[in-house]
Amino acid sequence: MTDRRTAVLTASVLAGWALLLAVVWRLGQYKDAVTEEHLALGAIPLYGRWEWHFGAHLLVPAAVGALIIAFLPAVAARWRWRWAALATALAAIAFGLALAYAHSHPGTWEDLHRNYGEPIHYVDDAGGVGPFLETYTGIQSTNDFPVHLQSHPPGLVLFLWAAAQVGLKGLLFENTVISLAVAAAVLAALAIARDVAGERLARRAAPFLVVAPAAFWHSNADIVFGGVTLTAVACLILATNRTGAKAAVLTAAGGLLAGAGLMLSFSSGLLVIPVIAVALWRRRWGVLVAGGALAGLVVLAPLLWGYWWLDGLTTTRERYYAGVATARGYWYFLIANPAVFALALGPATAVALARLRERRMWIVVGSCLAAVAVADVSGMSSSETERIWQPFMPLVLLAGCALPRPRPWLVLQLAVALVLTAALRVQW
Repeated sequence: MTDRRTAVLTASVLAGWALLLAVVWRLGQYKDAVTEEHLALGAIPLYGRWEWHFGAHLLVPAAVGALIIAFLPAVAARWRWRWAALATALAAIAFGLALAYAHSHPGTWEDLHRNYGEPIHYVDDAGGVGPFLETYTGIQSTNDFPVHLQSHPPGLVLFLWAAAQVGLKGLLFENTVISLAVAAAVLAALAIARDVAGERLARRAAPFLVVAPAAFWHSNADIVFGGVTLTAVACLILATNRTGAKAAVLTAAGGLLAGAGLMLSFSSGLLVIPVIAVALWRRRWGVLVAGGALAGLVVLAPLLWGYWWLDGLTTTRERYYAGVATARGYWYFLIANPAVFALALGPATAVALARLRERRMWIVVGSCLAAVAVADVSGMSSSETERIWQPFMPLVLLAGCALPRPRPWLVLQLAVALVLTAALRVQW
């Protein structure tokens, strides 16, 4: 592609990215005005409210982001692979924490505790794990559970309850879990990219996994869902490229983690699409069958105590459409959800997707975009996709490998993240 064609393509994509956001914002104002019910979206199409809070606190993520942009591209390109991957994961944690610090909302550090940590008392109130699982779907169909328990399987609550039994609880532990999940998601995405598209492209993509507007929302439970599920996806994809004991171990780990991911979030199942795409490409059907069987066993195990995952999914859908989704509707968010996703990925990713020509990387990125499309059409996400779709974002951010001179694009990504931090107030 000539320099002139590249410049025209880049300008067109950036203009289209900005125009999409502007159109969706304007349509959102209209929708809010003509809808009698409360949409609970003060920053439509985003969750939260617009509130400018510019101050010295923004210097923290600006400085952290600048250091990452200055050093991480070289680190990712030159260090030994394991150290480059570890540096990328640590940088992702640091950037997310810096943005959370600058955001300074009282609820920023409390999302996991408020929505899943505090409700662990329901396990004891029910009389233990068995009675809790037996009655979970029934209570899920009422208003007796908090909204997040009405919308998810019981896996995260049970994990935090089990951790509390050995003294691991409180905000420090819960936010450590989130940070570890951020690192796990980044490492999983890098491992997938290296295995499918090669180490060169994985190294080039690494900085884009860190400096992205999506990091503004790296402080909630959906990051945990993403960390676990993407690790499962990575294990299964790596298994398709190996034989013998290594393949068996990776398949077992991936299948069990996939089952755990399904017990954390119903939408985790959509990330099977990249696994299927790679397995079909490599003709490794056995990994799909064995990994799927193990995931199924994990999902079936709670039946011993009376909890059936499909009943939970049905109940969640019923509760969803009995709540705010009825007021929010379908058609506006069919357009708005992808626009919010594009905002979270940032303008550099939009340009990268337009420039990406590597077929093997497209297998990963394209299959993940297909999963996002299914999630969008399903109608189970009426806004809040900047949080709900976090598990999909790392695999799409890998498209950044198509930008050979990364630093100017990373500066643009940082600028968008800082504007969000300065202008948007959200409790997670």
